[in-house]
Amino acid sequence: MKLLVLNNKSETLEQLLGFLEDRGLSYHVKTPMEPLSLQNYQGVIISGGVLPGGRYREMLEWYRRLLNSTLLPTLAICLGLRILGYCYGSRMRRLEKAEKGVVTLRFFREFPLTPGRKELTVYEDHDYELLSLLEPLENHASSPTSKIQAVKHKAKPLFGVQFHPEVAAGNEGSIVLENFVKLCSERQPSPGGS
Repeated sequence: MKLLVLNNKSETLEQLLGFLEDRGLSYHVKTPMEPLSLQNYQGVIISGGVLPGGRYREMLEWYRRLLNSTLLPTLAICLGLRILGYCYGSRMRRLEKAEKGVVTLRFFREFPLTPGRKELTVYEDHDYELLSLLEPLENHASSPTSKIQAVKHKAKPLFGVQFHPEVAAGNEGSIVLENFVKLCSERQPSPGGS
């Protein structure tokens, strides 16, 4: 199994790659807008990080085309969640106070990457949040600071989390990565790349 990791200049990329390496998983790291073919991958992870000011609209459109064209399981982390939201028409805003550190999420509906969990202790580090979600995205969890924390596309295996499941300290979020990897391992590469 091979995963594609799209790196948005993430400060926690090494932790994410360490998680994959510890499980013996193969991956390629690419940057947004780099030419790529999805046909040899079983899943995509969109990292947290930042989009450069001068090209962010162009990058968001690149992500929109990518997400609209794939049926591969995709996990969007932190900034990745906001990219996913943007691609489906959601608005975002800057928080008055950044959400940083260990936080407990509450699930109000079953999230496929955290089956059976009503709460999850996770690591947050963000100062922007999604304000709303439009169809076909659904939110499954909230924190005291941010109401949109765990998102799933209704028809496609697209997932987004506001927190950082790759950061280990005080964080149960790795369950999200474990279940995402399991979902990807159940798929075979498709000849058409979707």
